[in-house]
Amino acid sequence: MIAASVLAGVSAVIVSFITGLGSSIQGLVTDVLTDEKKPAASAPPHTEPAVPVKVVVMPEEGGSFLVSEQRVTSPEDRAVLINGATTQEEWERLLRKIKATSIHMTAYKVAVTNVSSSPVRVMDIVPVITRRSKAIHTTMIEPLGGMASDSIPVQLNLDNRFPKYTQDGKPYFTSESQVLKAGEGFVMAVEAKLLGGEYVEYHLKVNYLDKKGSQHSLEVKEPGTGVGIFRVSGSVDDTEYTDYWGPTKDGQGRRLYSRKERE
Repeated sequence: MIAASVLAGVSAVIVSFITGLGSSIQGLVTDVLTDEKKPAASAPPHTEPAVPVKVVVMPEEGGSFLVSEQRVTSPEDRAVLINGATTQEEWERLLRKIKATSIHMTAYKVAVTNVSSSPVRVMDIVPVITRRSKAIHTTMIEPLGGMASDSIPVQLNLDNRFPKYTQDGKPYFTSESQVLKAGEGFVMAVEAKLLGGEYVEYHLKVNYLDKKGSQHSLEVKEPGTGVGIFRVSGSVDDTEYTDYWGPTKDGQGRRLYSRKERE
């Protein structure tokens, strides 16, 4: 039987904020011909961003067992699996094309920044499940090389029907709602797990209060990364996958394993 998965690595998250500068010119201009006064030049109005909260989602890098609902059929795409990608861009292109998904776990960081000039309070970040179905069983792709793991301070259990971000088993935002002054932010490093035999897709809803105390929500969709971040699949028995791409003996490439070899 071929082993199950672990995902890891650490990515840096760079969050930028926006500031605005204003200037004003005042004075009265007299029209020589008509002796009428023209209105004074006014300062450009200071404009606040339409959405005061900026959210950036970045995946943790590292090897992972991947699955897809599509088969890899073209000679060019199969060459990437068999020989290994020559560049990271080539590898990510293939994974986006087949909508590759990690097994059992994804890891990512969510950086939230107040880009307005007034304080905001982030009340909650809610995972919104948009699909829950049987685990993917069409294509399995094993990683090449070793994998490492690192500690993740916030967990998300997708086996729950209404999952919440937790820390040490307790809801993270119950006591950790964040008041952000202008330009301030925070970062959550997330480990999202799905141990059951299902496939889950979701997006995030960031709930926050503006300076007037009015509540708003910001939807954060799946980022356009190679491996999906806001989707994860449980595993099935190795023999149930239509195609199983496993490493060659030297570990430098992959080949298709027959069902008999997987038994």
